[in-house]
Amino acid sequence: MAEDPSFCTDNPPKQYQEIYRILSGSSSSNSDSRGSTEDSSASSELESPIDRGLFLALLERSGLPAGTLRSIWSLAEPADNYLTKRGLFRALALIGLSQAGGGSERQQAPSLAALRALPEAPTPNFGDLASLAKEAARLRRERQPAKMSMSLEELEELDTVTVTLQQEQKGVLVFRHRVYKVTSRRYDSSNLRRYNDFRSLNELLLQRYPYRIVPQLPGKGRPLSGSGGAAFLEERERGLQCYLNLLARHPTVCDDEMLRLFFTCSGEDFEKALRSAFGRPLDEFLTHAQAASVKQLVSPDAVQRHEESRRFAQGLLQRLTACRDCLRCLAEASRSAGAAVAGLAVRLDELGRQPQLQPPVEWAAMSAEADSWAQVQAGLPRVTAAYQAVAARYEDKAALEDSVVASAEYLVMLIDGFVQLAERVKHLKRDHDRSMRNLTDFKKRASSHHMAGRDRWAVEDLENRIAKHESVLQDLEARTHFANFCLGLETQLVQANLPLVRSLLLSLTGSQIVGHAQIAEHWSNCKPLVEGLLQQQQQQQRSPGIPGPSENRSPKSAKSSP
Repeated sequence: MAEDPSFCTDNPPKQYQEIYRILSGSSSSNSDSRGSTEDSSASSELESPIDRGLFLALLERSGLPAGTLRSIWSLAEPADNYLTKRGLFRALALIGLSQAGGGSERQQAPSLAALRALPEAPTPNFGDLASLAKEAARLRRERQPAKMSMSLEELEELDTVTVTLQQEQKGVLVFRHRVYKVTSRRYDSSNLRRYNDFRSLNELLLQRYPYRIVPQLPGKGRPLSGSGGAAFLEERERGLQCYLNLLARHPTVCDDEMLRLFFTCSGEDFEKALRSAFGRPLDEFLTHAQAASVKQLVSPDAVQRHEESRRFAQGLLQRLTACRDCLRCLAEASRSAGAAVAGLAVRLDELGRQPQLQPPVEWAAMSAEADSWAQVQAGLPRVTAAYQAVAARYEDKAALEDSVVASAEYLVMLIDGFVQLAERVKHLKRDHDRSMRNLTDFKKRASSHHMAGRDRWAVEDLENRIAKHESVLQDLEARTHFANFCLGLETQLVQANLPLVRSLLLSLTGSQIVGHAQIAEHWSNCKPLVEGLLQQQQQQQRSPGIPGPSENRSPKSAKSSP
């Protein structure tokens, strides 16, 4: 490749790097790690080539004449219908120069000499890069169906669903039930759903997508009375929200019509509407456009690799579940501490506001500090208010920790769904192997019957059974290949979500820093109020030159004393 200016090699602009990240499908972290200071030749092995089709989709957004675009493609020096990272940066600079007037239809393209003469990189205009990223992801999935080609950020941008338990119950007498308000950002919708609606959706999705991750629906159960019932309802609300977000952020399931109906239908009886609209849906194997040709996309060692992924996911699930339980304990501890401080505030308030709690008259003759209780009692309301503020900060800390628990629950539910999917695919492989053994057995028996001269009807019966098993075997073989193809994509989905562990720990650390800082600040506000309960009386009783009791107890005075 001819010599390029520095902004095409050593120090490309951020816009160039962002466009490269979009077209190559690499994560932003990887792009940053191979930033402007890294030598192009040293990092060429780590670079992802830019597909010609993706680059042509970018060129169409430039608004330049077709002849100019062909010249730019030629000057970018493509190799085997793809561009290198350096070639892309050169093409972007040429596009920016052409848009600024450096090239025209009469010219083939702005010359490389004119490009080298520029003091800084020209800025090409392609419109909204967010829509370009979506189009690039779609084209990558079409050209490389065995790759998911979506990052965690792109998955999270698909949709955000919130589930809120409504306080009032619907129905009458024994048919009363709770409802949830389901809000979808993608569809800009908000509807009420009962638990049975979630269950019907889950059953139909499992029928349609037996080889995809369909997370397990949180159990219905029966709420207990008191605080246990409230905790159960909160946990189920959080579980239903994680369940819907996993579906809404699944690259395939997110576009399903059943899920769209769940978010948008505003009728009273949604369960009936869902059943009548879809009945018993065909599974994805019968409707997928590439179901018959996925055998070419599945590697020969797919079964072994999927078994390794299944074992890894099982170990990961076990440990992440334990981590989630520990996070729940943190939130419960903060909530319990807040309740204890709030209870202490209530009892102190009772002490301060009940006039009948006065010491006997005889106490005045026993001590010179007989009136100290009256001063303490008068100051307790101020201390009580400060303690209530401390209790509120514990509740705030518990709320922050609940959001961390929700993130952990999301990840646990995803990996649990993957483990269940791997088990389904494993059982399908067993059915395929069993059918192979049965077919081999039937063929051996038919051969022995022919050689032994058995009855014709027995031989024909075996031949019919062989033909039937061959048909079943062909279907099972095709399903097995399709299941392995889907399992490979779902493995990539789990891999894309694993960085959530880092985000989860960052959120946990931030919640502890903020929560403890706020709690410490409010405890500090309590200290002068508590010290002031007897401060006036101590000042009156203190003799000149003699330190008071509070001064004797202070660490500062203790250090200064000989």
